[in-house]
Amino acid sequence: MNKSEQNKKIKELERFALEKGAFKAKAFSAQLVTVDERVRAKCQIPLCPHYGHCLTCPPNVMSVDEFAKALKRYHTALLVQTQSSLSGDPDKHDKKAVLQYVAAPGKQKKKGGDKTELYTDLDNMKYAAIRLHKLVNEVESMAMSLGFPYALGLIGGECMLCPECVGINSGKACRRPYQARPSMEGVGIDVLKTSINAGLPFEMPPKKEITWSGLVLVD
Repeated sequence: MNKSEQNKKIKELERFALEKGAFKAKAFSAQLVTVDERVRAKCQIPLCPHYGHCLTCPPNVMSVDEFAKALKRYHTALLVQTQSSLSGDPDKHDKKAVLQYVAAPGKQKKKGGDKTELYTDLDNMKYAAIRLHKLVNEVESMAMSLGFPYALGLIGGECMLCPECVGINSGKACRRPYQARPSMEGVGIDVLKTSINAGLPFEMPPKKEITWSGLVLVD
């Protein structure tokens, strides 16, 4: 595939991502994807509840060094983003209520005030995260069909395809092995810096909207 044809297909991928519901999508040099060992360290300090439990989170995914080595073989990266709105101030949400909702979203009572805002925000965030996961799958599949056989998709944050992961110690295989994708953070990608490098910065901490970013590497 010559350079001109490759650029044309990359532009087609951008359009495809937007047609599939991406808030924003942009191709950029894969060398601008920032990998930092400190990102992976934050999976353990403080210990993320998904560490060692989710099959698509550390230590069940490739190491930072392994990923950095593979990244060097890619020329182009496509950043795709979805967005969810916040109805209240996230700093005012009770952390205990957040954890209880995440553990059992269907069992919480949605009564007025801050609680209603909390549940609305969490529903919106979960929907946007799942939508991002599906979007990354679709863009990766499209890239492969366009002649990029080593297209590789990564999501932002933990996998939310199942209510609860089977876990590494269960002896069971992933329920959705062809849809599940590792998190960018889990392989050491600095999502904020990478987004800035791609020209798609987002607000951190979020105030009115939360932006979810996914990445598709294209050879």
